[in-house]
Amino acid sequence: MHTCAFGGNAMPVPKSSLRTASIYCLGLWAAIWVLFLLMRLSPLDYRGIPGIGIIILIAFAVALVAPIVAAGLAGAALLQQPQAPRNWLAFGCSIAALVGQVSLFLISRWL
Repeated sequence: MHTCAFGGNAMPVPKSSLRTASIYCLGLWAAIWVLFLLMRLSPLDYRGIPGIGIIILIAFAVALVAPIVAAGLAGAALLQQPQAPRNWLAFGCSIAALVGQVSLFLISRWL
């Protein structure tokens, strides 16, 4: 049993919770980008919906931050259990999503 620095017993930390949170961040990131793609390809005019602008802006901000958070969580899971292949897979996927998103924004001309 691990002991706390203050003399008490430490709470056991589940080993897969950081990896699971990282996978959820990547799932949210993918869902938002699919939603944006479907909105782009849809014939519906969503601009007339009141308050949609702030919702889309918040979704865009979440999509920008999600791969960074996913990489941090997967990196923390990797530091806890470096021998687990699933941690390496989650870390690799989050880094791939981050690199893909950065390269997409660097090659686009609207920025």
